[in-house]
Amino acid sequence: MRNLAIIFLAGGLLVGCGGEQKGFSSESMIRIARKARLAGNTEVAVSFYKKALDISPQNMNALIGLAEAYIDIKLLDAALEYIKKAEREGCSVAKSSYLRGKIHLLSGDGIKAEKEFLKGNTADSLNALGAVYDERGEHQKAQSLYKQVIIKNPSYIDAYNNMGLSLMLCGKYKEAVFYLENACSLPESNVMYRTNLALAYGLYGDVQKAKAVYAQDFEGKELEKKISYLEDIISVKHQ
Repeated sequence: MRNLAIIFLAGGLLVGCGGEQKGFSSESMIRIARKARLAGNTEVAVSFYKKALDISPQNMNALIGLAEAYIDIKLLDAALEYIKKAEREGCSVAKSSYLRGKIHLLSGDGIKAEKEFLKGNTADSLNALGAVYDERGEHQKAQSLYKQVIIKNPSYIDAYNNMGLSLMLCGKYKEAVFYLENACSLPESNVMYRTNLALAYGLYGDVQKAKAVYAQDFEGKELEKKISYLEDIISVKHQ
């Protein structure tokens, strides 16, 4: 994170008095924006994507990146405008339909979201469609899609995570642990995935492993709160 912060600080020096970028390409701006978005710094990502578009107004990656960043912060009208611009520049149907589907999903229209996700056969679309089915309680359909995603892309972390959550909803805790362990073994794993794994361990009955997973990210009172919450969930399960 320290190195990334230095990059962002340097970003403040990229614009000259006349608003021109000094010695930087649109692609270098996009690389910084992507790193910022992955780190959860969406405002920084938006800023650098816009700098990329100042240099190259029709840059597809910048247009798509801005749409994704605006979806992250639920500025859905702004996201849709950049999707439309990307489509005019030749964005693939699979990509644009996936992003449009996410907008519909965030707007609460699962039917329209499903139609958009069905237009593509990409890992992103299948994974998102699985989430739609899980929301409806159609867990077997959802799990079938997550398996397809994992076959297509064995390192797709959200498919493992969603599969684990879906299996927990079905009471299949041992299987859930398997998929969530896979999610947590991938380089992109973070506290969210580990928290889900800890929950699965607890529901499966292995509270010690659950505590060990929580302890990777929490300590002191925060750790105690997590364990207390887990014990409450387990007690409700056994009622």
